[in-house]
Amino acid sequence: MITKKEEQEFKKPKLYKIWNFLIYGSFFAIGVFLVYLYSAYIFINK
Repeated sequence: MITKKEEQEFKKPKLYKIWNFLIYGSFFAIGVFLVYLYSAYIFINK
C-alpha cells in the first residue's frame, strides 16, 4: 500500500524539475535576449 506521505515524496521531484526548467529556461532566454539587444544596439550605432 502507498501511504499519503510516500505519494507526496514521489510527486516532489517532478515538481522541482518543472520549476527548475522554468527558472533556468527563463534566465537563459533573458540572457540570450540581452545579448541580441546589445549586438543590435552596437550594429545600429555604427
